[in-house]
Amino acid sequence: MDRHKEVIFVSTVLFGKYQLCGILGTGREGTVFLAVHLGLEEYRAVKRVSKSFLNYEQFRREALILKELRHPGIPIIYDVEEDEYFSYLIEEYLEGDSLYDLVKRQGHLSRELTVFYGIQLASIINYLHLAGTTPILHLDLQPKNLLLCHDTIKLIDFGLAAPLKEANQPGERYGTVGCAAPEQYETNGMLDERTDIFAIGTILNYLYTGKFPVLPYQPDQSMDSGLSSIISRCVCKEKENRFQTAQELMEQLCLLKETGTDAKKRLETSSLTIALSGSKSGAGTTHIGIGLSVYLRNHGYPNLLEEKLDSFMGTGLSEFTKAKRDSYGLLHYRNLILKPYYGPGVKLKDPPFGVRLLDWGENLCQAVSMAPDALILVCDASIWSSSRACDAVEAVMKSKIPYAVIFNHCSAGAKLFLPKGVKSSFFFRAPFFSDPFTVRDETEAFYQALINVILTGNRKKSKKIRFLNWVRSMTRKSRNR
Repeated sequence: MDRHKEVIFVSTVLFGKYQLCGILGTGREGTVFLAVHLGLEEYRAVKRVSKSFLNYEQFRREALILKELRHPGIPIIYDVEEDEYFSYLIEEYLEGDSLYDLVKRQGHLSRELTVFYGIQLASIINYLHLAGTTPILHLDLQPKNLLLCHDTIKLIDFGLAAPLKEANQPGERYGTVGCAAPEQYETNGMLDERTDIFAIGTILNYLYTGKFPVLPYQPDQSMDSGLSSIISRCVCKEKENRFQTAQELMEQLCLLKETGTDAKKRLETSSLTIALSGSKSGAGTTHIGIGLSVYLRNHGYPNLLEEKLDSFMGTGLSEFTKAKRDSYGLLHYRNLILKPYYGPGVKLKDPPFGVRLLDWGENLCQAVSMAPDALILVCDASIWSSSRACDAVEAVMKSKIPYAVIFNHCSAGAKLFLPKGVKSSFFFRAPFFSDPFTVRDETEAFYQALINVILTGNRKKSKKIRFLNWVRSMTRKSRNR
């Protein structure tokens, strides 16, 4: 079909309900269109393949396999249609980058984030292996086939997937170099669940180091011992030495995930709102919020930073990065997901995030009135702003909302006077970091301590009174200078 006819085709309605509105991509197999379901007003991806396609039967097999699967990590197949010349796969429209693109763009991931995504992947594969009367093997697990959709892994491209018996029928075998198990290169090699487990190991190594493993596998000395042990077992040449099931692998990854502290338990709840506000404009609330969002995501806690007042940060970020907004109106830049301020007149779908960071700028009254689960107050530490900082701290204490106070723009040598008996566990001096999108050692410790404080509940009233008295004394001293 020539380009002119393709454009005409995009303006049509398929099967009386799918309005085609664009082309998502073209490839060897066919064309993928973006469509809107006219009745539900929801986006769909429509994959069209010619019946003359050489591997048409493989496409039909992929469609039949996917049509029966229901898992959060596997795209939903809504329908399979056909006309005289083409077959159509109507599936869930996915927005996101592949894990391959993510690592290429921002570098290798943290241990915590690698484990977080690894648990999701093992869960998908465990479901796939148990979904049919015999295990369904994917056989092409690789970072390019894993989309990150709002911190949820989605496994795509089931072109090589097959039930166990069909996977071992004579014929040509395919796989991705660097990810495929040794038995996939052997004509008589038996493929089973452990073939996919090998590939999971290569993906974990890629996420954590930015490289695919070389066999025989020798982990770097600086690599986390627990994670390297799991990867080593996954990528053994002999299948007998690998994890025998994806369930077993998932359980081992879960043991690596650090849990137990009150703060981490709160972060793993289904709903958590942390408000951020400044004592004045320019205190650095947005800068602190970006860093906190990045820190949480690096540790495997999906979250959304929402701009509640128009600070023009969302507009500036959009212009600077040229990033496109998704169907929820969200901007994705490096390891930050931001919802810019749109105003009260704009209605958007509610994005699927349990942890939300709300940036209220200098509107502390509004931040307090919304009764968040915790509140972070960012104060300008300059002498001429001390009075406003004192008033803001007093307002936060009266709210009885779990909180932390950050003094920003403090010089490293500035001496802070704390009266006897006042514990500084909820008082922080923000370290200087020019790039909030990159969390380094000093900022890592800062955000870890901050999270531990605001998510462990209210402090005792006596401590609040002593701290307020200290702030007032600091204000008096600054006024007398």
